[in-house]
Amino acid sequence: SSRRVESSSRVVESSRQVLRRISSYLLRSTIIMSSCSVIPVPALADNYMYLIIDRHSNEAAAIDPVDIGAIQKAASEHNATITTILTTHNHWDHSGGNIKLTKALSTIDRVYGGVGDDVPAVTHEVKDGDSFSVGRTHVKVLFTPCHTPGHVCYYVDGHHVFTGDTMFISGCGNFNTGTPSQMVEAFDKLLALPDFTKVWAGHEYTAKNCAFACYADSNNAELKQRLTWAEEQGSLHAGGKGTIPSTIAMEKKCNPFARIDHLSMMEFCGECANDRSERMRLVRKGKDDWGRR
Repeated sequence: SSRRVESSSRVVESSRQVLRRISSYLLRSTIIMSSCSVIPVPALADNYMYLIIDRHSNEAAAIDPVDIGAIQKAASEHNATITTILTTHNHWDHSGGNIKLTKALSTIDRVYGGVGDDVPAVTHEVKDGDSFSVGRTHVKVLFTPCHTPGHVCYYVDGHHVFTGDTMFISGCGNFNTGTPSQMVEAFDKLLALPDFTKVWAGHEYTAKNCAFACYADSNNAELKQRLTWAEEQGSLHAGGKGTIPSTIAMEKKCNPFARIDHLSMMEFCGECANDRSERMRLVRKGKDDWGRR
């Protein structure tokens, strides 16, 4: 009997070792399969710009390069050549560097922006499902109007999504002239991406967003841990570590705007929240009212 137990224990341990090796291999494969690296570059008080650098060619795309000096410095430090600008939306703190950067760098031959968003210096207006490449790095466009009429997110290399002012870490952007139903549709597109997808947002708002999320979703233990973590991380802009990136999986757990179908958020919205768009509106209103306290 004891021999059978020992034998079973060896089998279990052997199986665990195999699983660990498989997990390690899959992790290494995921890293190897990624055709690009992402460099976050802080700008202004709380904006994030990004460099997407294709590993094969060192060709780079600059996302929302409002501070052209900082983005050029980052490209130089990584021996990358900026050939492309990806603009999430037309607000000055995201698109305000486009004209200056295209004048400063003759290597830039493409400036992308959403259809109808009037992005400065745009050469390619894109819509939902459009795709293109930066070197060998594949980019797919997700059309996410609400914050602005032509806001887009960029889904890159099957590993990263750059969400501008649509999805923040544990938050979402103001609707401005958009509608709650547009933000619902935008979040549905983002939340349909694989759970491991890294989320790179347009601003460092995480600590404040988590504070509201804990207020709205008060029984969410993971949210409380995330708030503590965000406060400890601090802002990259002020010498801290920052809180980017998140993942789609984490946003499903800790973003109240991603959780409008969960019972806790339905209770927060009250009995009148019979449809998803109304719940999105009420969570946004709750955030705005909370922020004025």
